[in-house]
Amino acid sequence: MTKISNQKIQQWAEVLFWILVIFITIFVVSRFQWYQAEQILRYLSMAALIASVYFYLKNRTLLNESREKTIKLTESHKQLKSRQKTIDLIFNNSTDGILVLDQDKTIEEFSPGMEKITGYTRKDAIGRNAQELLKFSAEKNYSLLPDMMFTIATTQKEKYVENSLITKEGKIVDIEASHTLLQDSKSNSAMALAIVRDITYEKALIERDKEFITVTSHQLNTPLSIIRGYTSLLLAEKAGKLASKQTTFLKEIMSSTEKMIELVGSMLSISRIEQEKIKLKIIDVNLSDIIGSVSKSLEGKAEEKHISLVIKDISKDIVIMADQDHLRQAFSNIIENAIKYTQKGRVTISVTDRPEVVDVTVADTGIGIPEREIEKIGTRFFRSQNAIDVDNHGSGLGIYIAKTVIEKHHGHIKIDSVVNKGTKITLTLPKKQPMD
Repeated sequence: MTKISNQKIQQWAEVLFWILVIFITIFVVSRFQWYQAEQILRYLSMAALIASVYFYLKNRTLLNESREKTIKLTESHKQLKSRQKTIDLIFNNSTDGILVLDQDKTIEEFSPGMEKITGYTRKDAIGRNAQELLKFSAEKNYSLLPDMMFTIATTQKEKYVENSLITKEGKIVDIEASHTLLQDSKSNSAMALAIVRDITYEKALIERDKEFITVTSHQLNTPLSIIRGYTSLLLAEKAGKLASKQTTFLKEIMSSTEKMIELVGSMLSISRIEQEKIKLKIIDVNLSDIIGSVSKSLEGKAEEKHISLVIKDISKDIVIMADQDHLRQAFSNIIENAIKYTQKGRVTISVTDRPEVVDVTVADTGIGIPEREIEKIGTRFFRSQNAIDVDNHGSGLGIYIAKTVIEKHHGHIKIDSVVNKGTKITLTLPKKQPMD
């Protein structure tokens, strides 16, 4: 029973009590002698006094409870108003756009940030079907397409998705969006929320960066090749006999030049892959053959460091669809990295054959990667601090190139590592590639 019904019961109890007192008083006065009635009424008045005190205290308690409840409601109301004010400030001042759709893809919310990005006003948008209002230049990339927002928000398969939006004025804007499902458990209804960011400027910077790397790499390639060629001739004593010190210096020049040429080659590979100038030549590839070939080419490096390069039994029947040359490069980068950062022990290569995919695992007993840095491995030019301590000449591009190649094949890389115990990198590749 609620507080309100209790209060009503209390009020009715008081009324009935005083009616009863009046009725008893009239009855006593009319039926008894005066001295008898006086005695009865004295007791009755004492009972009435006690009841009055009780009712007074009870009413005061209820009044206090009511006041406390009013104060709490007032405080809650103030807090709600304050929170609403904060939400309104975020909604109205966020540079990111906030878009909310109901299950019919009708626009329920359209923030000032969305107005700035799209060119449409809130008045233009609210109540409109998002599919009709918002147009995209690359519809095969469903990113923010309204008919897919609920799927993305529900599955959460993609944290951030990108697309190119056509504004009201017809301008193309690059956007990045994250999606969340807003579920109302009471009404059993749902809405999709998208936080939309204009990344046109950032994308332009990235493109300029890629272009700079490409041009610089091409410009460096020719002089480096000339330096290597003439250094090779000098070391072969084609220009005359060399003193011991001269030979040492020239070998150092040759070593550094080779590293620079390797770096330039890596940068050019990245540039071509990222700009999609290279089309993958998909053929049937025997996994055992390609892993065996890569391992054989790296045996010398492993022997120099007294490291065992172990290939676990790999079935000769595992065939996948892939670009053989790019896949060889990816495997080579991962295995060479494992050898480089293993001081003693072994590097083990194994394959797990599953119905739709294969897992190629390269496990080493090397220096490992600090846990806080694992998620950064595979980004351009990033190297963990302990890797820099072991070899400060690395570029941080080996795993990045491998990761890019694997992702181009619709696969992914997983890294598990413990410092001073080793690293395990698993490359997961689909057996079949989608047909263009």
